[in-house]
Amino acid sequence: MSLAKWKEREREERKKDIIKAARNLLAEKNFDDVTMDEIAREVGLGKSTLYLYFKNKESLYFAVVLGGIRIWYESVKSEVEKGNTGLEKFILYGKANRTFSNRYPDYFRLLYSPTSIKKEFDPDKMNRSEEFQEVRELFKKIMSIGIDSIQKGIDDGDIRQDVDPTEAAILLSVIYNGRVNMGDWARDLLETKDIDDDKFDKDIGDLFLHMLRK
Repeated sequence: MSLAKWKEREREERKKDIIKAARNLLAEKNFDDVTMDEIAREVGLGKSTLYLYFKNKESLYFAVVLGGIRIWYESVKSEVEKGNTGLEKFILYGKANRTFSNRYPDYFRLLYSPTSIKKEFDPDKMNRSEEFQEVRELFKKIMSIGIDSIQKGIDDGDIRQDVDPTEAAILLSVIYNGRVNMGDWARDLLETKDIDDDKFDKDIGDLFLHMLRK
């Protein structure tokens, strides 16, 4: 291996270490409570060295999120391809979303982080971030899979004609957002009815399908 390739591999490994450290910290704290100093200490680097890999905290945040949304996109895409009808594809779309949220709760929380955290981001820095741009494009692709599934369901005659596919897919995304950021008061109420996370997720899916079906 040439020296240049060895250095490039070393750089990539260190970058992965930084992203892993940031993911661990962001899984425990909100965005504004995690500092670049803290991340640098976690990975054993100087803060100045950290900025050689990521221009700012926003860029690093979206590098973490990017790893999660890539997994999410591939899992949704492969699962939906198993369906034949539009309704089958949409049911599989919801199943893939639930599976991802259960398997990677830290990624899902970061992707659906509260608005109060997102307000901390500098819009100019976000727009200049390659990671942010890719996250946004992949999220649109995930939404498009849901939209196309609903449209096919309408064309198949299984989903109501008066349903707008884009509006329905966005509504489902809003529901997931609320599900992730649900307050303790809501969880307490569900517990009084012996409704755990799995049952609540299933009931959400059943109710949403009831809204869509003819």
